[in-house]
Amino acid sequence: MVAAQESNPSSPSAGHKELEGQVAVVTGGAGCIGSATASALASVGAGVACIDIEDPAPLAGQLRQAGCDAIGIQADLRDDEQVSRAFGSVVDHYGAIDVLVNMVGVYYEVPRVPFWEIDVDTWNTVVDSNLLAVFLSCRAAAPTMRAAKRGRIVNVSSNTAVFGMAYFMHYIAAKAGIVGMTRAMARELGPDGIAVNAVAPGLVRTERSVGAGGEEYLREVVAGQCLQSAIEVQDVVEAVMFLSGPRGRIVTGQTVLVNGGASVGPF
Repeated sequence: MVAAQESNPSSPSAGHKELEGQVAVVTGGAGCIGSATASALASVGAGVACIDIEDPAPLAGQLRQAGCDAIGIQADLRDDEQVSRAFGSVVDHYGAIDVLVNMVGVYYEVPRVPFWEIDVDTWNTVVDSNLLAVFLSCRAAAPTMRAAKRGRIVNVSSNTAVFGMAYFMHYIAAKAGIVGMTRAMARELGPDGIAVNAVAPGLVRTERSVGAGGEEYLREVVAGQCLQSAIEVQDVVEAVMFLSGPRGRIVTGQTVLVNGGASVGPF
């Protein structure tokens, strides 16, 4: 006779939405991966606030039409005052922030040049958009999470932070900064029951990535991966969802590489 297994409160039961009653903020929520992440969070019961420099109201409207609880807030997350107002609006509306997913950042707009040709203004623009915006968002969300003694923060970095790339130093420095910042925050916020992790994707197949580099470039990238399949938006979303929910309860301070093994170098 086999003894009954002890129930695990972290494992969602059949039909249960694992983030029911929780509030998730997605920065960069108007973008391709950001909007997919917001939709996924909403689908498992979370109230979702999308914050972006581009107007996220249309996405929030679509989620509400689908029966989800969502709001859109337009803000420049590089600006301290706008960040404070945006997150204040989320707390005013929902009363809490349980999950923060930082998708905010720029990639296609970043000029690829030798580092000795990067001027200070360009450096600051790239670093502020990819690193400062994440820092300000985490700082704004932390007080309500600390008060509740729980929370999940997922910061999106890049696999280029692991193996580097020529002519992209400003972007890579910012994305590597996210990895270090994630580890430091995990140490500081752990005693308050808050898990902080990063997801570092490789080149994700989107309409924009194919348009920028072409199918041939995508095939070259895939050829450098251990798993010979293009990285899809849903692959990134699944990693974020694991770290945002109860199944990632004891995982913190980690950087999950969603890159098909592209950073596994030869001996």
